[in-house]
Amino acid sequence: MLSFNNKNDIPKMMKYHRTRDMINLLLYFPEISAIKDLTILTDIDDYNNHFDLLKGYNGERNDSLITKPFIPSIETKGHDLDIESIFKNVKELDKDGVLVLFKAINQTSKRYERQAAFNVDVIVNNGVFIDAVGKGFDGRELSKGIDCHERYYIPWYELRSLNINNFKNYRVYLISQKEYVESRQKRIKFLSSIGYSKEESINGVPEIYKEIPDIVWTKIINEILKGLEKRQQEFCDDKLNEFVINSNFENNEITAWQMYTKSRYQK
Repeated sequence: MLSFNNKNDIPKMMKYHRTRDMINLLLYFPEISAIKDLTILTDIDDYNNHFDLLKGYNGERNDSLITKPFIPSIETKGHDLDIESIFKNVKELDKDGVLVLFKAINQTSKRYERQAAFNVDVIVNNGVFIDAVGKGFDGRELSKGIDCHERYYIPWYELRSLNINNFKNYRVYLISQKEYVESRQKRIKFLSSIGYSKEESINGVPEIYKEIPDIVWTKIINEILKGLEKRQQEFCDDKLNEFVINSNFENNEITAWQMYTKSRYQK
């Protein structure tokens, strides 16, 4: 077992694709991270041997070494984890695959209950691109390039004057209702495929697209965007020229899960 709480384990954990993204978030943006106590388990025996220590861990992701290709995500409801079954699927994909467990800081909602999700793509000294999806969707659609409902671009040196009153001026795309119908159908099909009932899936995704509300954008502006320019020198010193923060918005809070860096784009 490897743990983020053990500083000697962190370099070893950084050798895994998705874990590295979560650690980057914990290192640079801990205040918006949805997770704590990040842990890697190598197999079901590793899990069973540390079972008592892992009580209360309610989140998981599968992962692979950065020296090997990404293995596909094993999609789950995000709660009521069947660890043995998940491990079986992981090892079928990659004998060296691992399971990443963590504690979600906030109560995890059902996947159709997310109020929104967004990617904040930061290009230091250039600008910020934001892709977002609305209610009933989550970060999966964005991280896998499946869907986008709203898109924004804010030039770097306009971040200082950004506020909720002028934010919509930076929107460059808004999904049409016709496009949204197709997006909704794909989402319902996905939710049903991971175990939600057809009724839950249909009722969980709105029939008509409504723009992402100001409460979401206000939090993103205040908790992410307004601080970026002030940290410009830090990003440059760390050669962190481009990165993406991937997050859901649930229970009226930003719940960020990972921070991709340029090395992820090159895979």
